[in-house]
Order: sequence, then structure tokens, then C-alpha cells
Amino acid sequence: MNKQKLSQEQTREYIRVANYYYKASFTQDEIAKKMNISRQKVNRIIRDCVDEGIVEIKIAALDNANIDIEMQLEKMYNLKAVRVIDNVIDRESHTELGVAAGEYLSEIIRNGDIIGFSRGRCTSALVDNMPLVNKSNLTVTQLLGSENRDHRHIKVDDIVYRFSEKLHASATMLYAPVIVQDKELKSSMMKEKYFGEAYKVIKSCDIAIVGIGLAKNQWKHISELYDDEEQLSTDVAGEVATHFFDKDGKAIDTPFRDRIISIALKDYLNIPTRIGVAGGSDKAHAIRAAIKGGYVNVLVTDLETAHFLRNNQE
Repeated sequence: MNKQKLSQEQTREYIRVANYYYKASFTQDEIAKKMNISRQKVNRIIRDCVDEGIVEIKIAALDNANIDIEMQLEKMYNLKAVRVIDNVIDRESHTELGVAAGEYLSEIIRNGDIIGFSRGRCTSALVDNMPLVNKSNLTVTQLLGSENRDHRHIKVDDIVYRFSEKLHASATMLYAPVIVQDKELKSSMMKEKYFGEAYKVIKSCDIAIVGIGLAKNQWKHISELYDDEEQLSTDVAGEVATHFFDKDGKAIDTPFRDRIISIALKDYLNIPTRIGVAGGSDKAHAIRAAIKGGYVNVLVTDLETAHFLRNNQE
């Protein structure tokens, strides 16, 4: 709005309305009666006070809340939401990311939601720090199979169980390893009735909560589970829920894909809200690739990574 030239009398009137509204906490009706003007005029003056510089809106601690960079990243990458924590030492980063992710989840979760998890320290930390919410008919499920080598608190089945206990949600377990010996065994397992029922729930997820893995770590981790060390493709940038992708987010078909038990990529990408929880300079390129490929449309990360994403969109 272009500033209008206010007379001295008008300026005093604007200041008086602003003081009544912002300092004395009068309602617009009370101001209208007190000053013998219409409520519509009061509303217009309050709105124009900001444009005229009579009132300056300042949000407390905005500089420390990372809100500006969150909004920038949402716009740059067309994301539903971004939450940025301050930089913390490595041993605390997973906990702090989990806290922020739990707070965001508590804001958006609705009655009847189905929530799917992948394994990992950040997703586990979300469960540990998830605020209690008064929601009913929740379901939680695995997005991929489990493995015995995982530390107890980052196994996906353990994450699902703890979340269901904490939020009184119904748990749908996959009861399958993340990778099997051969594709024939996978095909046989997928024909079982229990698997079909579980997968129907998985495919119906409203929310996915996933970590974003480093390519070399996740490729080696999965390929070694059955002592089959596959050579890492030089094109791989990262991984989400056992799905690998290049620097532009394009899916890469791995040599062990036909032995992995997890949500199919097309079904995963159909989940409306896909929350990626990850941070650290070593993961910055993988996180950017995951965003580009649509593997996540909500991001919870740290300030250092947020600056990288803002300055390195291409």
C-alpha cells in the first residue's frame, strides 16, 4: 500500500487508536464507542497503522527461531514445511532433530492417521521425544523389514512398537527381514496372506517418517546383510527407506532390489506427507537429492544444512 499523507489531526487519531488497541487491549467495538467512530473505520486505521509506520510489528526472538530460512527453503524447494534446529554437537544432533520432528508431527497428526516409519537414530529419537497428543484411531506401521544387527532402539519394528505404546496406536508389524536370500523367497513371502494384509496398511499411510541415508553407508549396510558385497554405483547420492537415488533424486535400481522387502517406490511417493529427519554436513548432498526426487516433502534439519540448501539449490 502506498503511504498517504496524514494531517496532524489524522496522525493523532491513528496513534490514539493504536494505543487503545495494542497497549490497552481494547476491542475494536470498544474503541469505536470511545472515539465515536465506526467499527469499520477502526479496523481500517489498525490495518493502515503498520503501512504508515505508526506501528512496527516485531516478533520476539525471531532472529533466533530460524523462521526466515525455513520459509525460504519451503518456497525454494516447494516443500510443505521445514523445521530448522540450531547447530548442535554431533552426539546431540539426533536427539534435537527428533525433538523438532516430534513437535511438527504433533501439530499435523489427525484422528485415524496411519503413520509409517523407517529405521534410524533420528526416527527413533522422534519417538523418544514425541509429545503426547489426544488423537484416536491411530495406526503405526513399518515401511520396511527389520534386521537383527540393528541396535535395539533404531530397529524399525522397535520404533513402531514404542510409538504404538506411547500414543496408544494400533501397530501393524511386517514380520519380515529387510532383505532375503533370493528373489524367489521374497516372491513367496509376498504371496502370504499376512503380508498382503500388512502391505495394504503400509500402502495406505498418511504420513511417512524417514531418515535420509548416506549412499556409501546404506549401500554397504544392505549389501553386507547376506555377505553379498555389491560395488557401490558412483551415481548414488543417498537412500530413503531402502530406495537409492542420484544427485538429482532420480531412482537408481540396485542389484539387490529384487531381494529387499519394503514399500514399493511408487507407493511410497503416494504417501501425502513424507517427513525427512536428517542433518549434518556429511549428509547435505543426500538431503538435497532426496528433496529434488520428492522422497521428502517436509524437512527437519539443522542450521548448517539449511544454509547449504539455500545456497546450493542446483
